[in-house]
Amino acid sequence: MSEKQLNHNEIIPEQKNNIKTLPVCLITDGVNDYGNLGMIFRIADALKLEKIYLYNLKKDLNLRLLRKKSRTTSEYVKFEIIEDFSGILSLKKSYNFVILEKTDKSINYTEYIPKLPLCLITGSEKNGVSDDIIKLSDVSVHLPMSGVNTSVNVATAAAVVLYDFNNKINNYE
Repeated sequence: MSEKQLNHNEIIPEQKNNIKTLPVCLITDGVNDYGNLGMIFRIADALKLEKIYLYNLKKDLNLRLLRKKSRTTSEYVKFEIIEDFSGILSLKKSYNFVILEKTDKSINYTEYIPKLPLCLITGSEKNGVSDDIIKLSDVSVHLPMSGVNTSVNVATAAAVVLYDFNNKINNYE
């Protein structure tokens, strides 16, 4: 068997013919690390998420650095900066809120069947998802951890959960 890696020119035409947006958005709550944000944009592009909402940013967004860390996906993945909590409340009217956070009521992400449209909410690695958003959530999911450490990188955790949701959504259609 002969197998070769596809180059950019071979991949892009295939994708343009098969573009379908996943009815999922993502809110980052206090995620300020450009490495994590860049990876989240790349995941959003890979799965064709509807949009990314950036909330609780500590400083002005450096678009040049985001572009670099996201490998230019920030140029075409839709995103919006949410300035205050009223923006979160507005989104709650349109989406089921699923937080990626270990709580006293969270369930293993593999047990959750996505209810569309949904918005996955991730928090910063230091502070997690803010209490105000946790109170609004419909469900909390977590990755089971077997090691001593209690968490994995926020972008990695989001990728695991979003790929699982993507597979479940595509299998139920």
